[in-house]
Amino acid sequence: MKIFEWVEEIERIYEELVEKTKKESLEDIRKERSAQEKLLEETTHNNQEIINNALKTVSEKVSGESDKFEELLTNLRNKIEKYYYENKEDLINSIFKELGFDF
Repeated sequence: MKIFEWVEEIERIYEELVEKTKKESLEDIRKERSAQEKLLEETTHNNQEIINNALKTVSEKVSGESDKFEELLTNLRNKIEKYYYENKEDLINSIFKELGFDF
């Protein structure tokens, strides 16, 4: 009977369409996943560049401030040393006096 043949043909066509749609959907999903992975990779790379630039800037600033701090410490040490040598005799006499050795 032709009607059964048509029904069988319709079922076969339906199954083929379902399979074709599944394959196309899987391919679309793979393409979208690939695109998203590429986008994520680019975003990660850009973020890494931003972080590296920020770290470089901070490192340069810290280095500059460290140099200034070192210079200030050197100046302070020099002033303390100069003060010590300028007042060495008075300091020694003051220590002897405190210890009771001021004959």
